[in-house]
Amino acid sequence: MSVEDTIGFLNDGERCIVCGKSLKAGEALVAMRQGESRLPICCPLCLEAYQKDPNPYLERLAKQTLLRELRRASNGESSNRSK
Repeated sequence: MSVEDTIGFLNDGERCIVCGKSLKAGEALVAMRQGESRLPICCPLCLEAYQKDPNPYLERLAKQTLLRELRRASNGESSNRSK
């Protein structure tokens, strides 16, 4: 796993799937769906990169989703132990 894979995983806010730029609501140029995930893209250059080869970005999304789920599970377990 690279550093790029972990950037932004703590932030549940919307980020460009390609470059990781933080986006405000409605700021994405395009938002696509992959399963249940929304894939916002911030600009034409990122859209072109995604269309050329989406696999690296989808893999990064999967890793970030897993890291978020592990963090939530870990937080849930630690709060249950303190009760």
